[in-house]
Amino acid sequence: MIKLTTDEIVTMCEKLASKYRQHHMRDDLIAEGVLAVYDRLDTTPDDYPASLYRRANKAMYDYINVKTKAVTIPTSRAATEVALGNEYTGQNYSDEGKKALRQALSSTTVQFDEEFMLAVEDCTKDYEQKDYLKKGFDKLTEREIVIIKMRYFDDMTQEDVAVHQGVTQQSIALWEETALSKMDKL
Repeated sequence: MIKLTTDEIVTMCEKLASKYRQHHMRDDLIAEGVLAVYDRLDTTPDDYPASLYRRANKAMYDYINVKTKAVTIPTSRAATEVALGNEYTGQNYSDEGKKALRQALSSTTVQFDEEFMLAVEDCTKDYEQKDYLKKGFDKLTEREIVIIKMRYFDDMTQEDVAVHQGVTQQSIALWEETALSKMDKL
């Protein structure tokens, strides 16, 4: 059996968390993954790394799709009136029923702070930017995509790209200009 060190577990969870689009939740995803791995190791100390990876991945997926989703409770006018503490004569709720309803509705209230809203905006901008890039890349040739990625994602100079591609710097400049022109027409 292969034993993983704490650093290896954290590194595994960091790599796994980077695969999710919710970058504003990265630290939470890593924590969820690490906790899931340690939870598994508490019950089965000699577990395979692949099994631990799957467990961390499931914990992160559940965090995004279950734990962070807002819960809504469908309510009728009667339930709303009872939750607000008003008497509603159209329904006969017992005192215990009224108390339970108020408790259920008050526990689902979510306060959205400015930091959360900024994180949502960042996530939306990230999605829109990726969508724009995908549409732009669909218009480019393979060579143009490689050049744009090297220039703007890998921060390489035209000279570095030219050396890497085995062509002149002027060729790279021309191909880059053509690619940017195609993408600019979106």
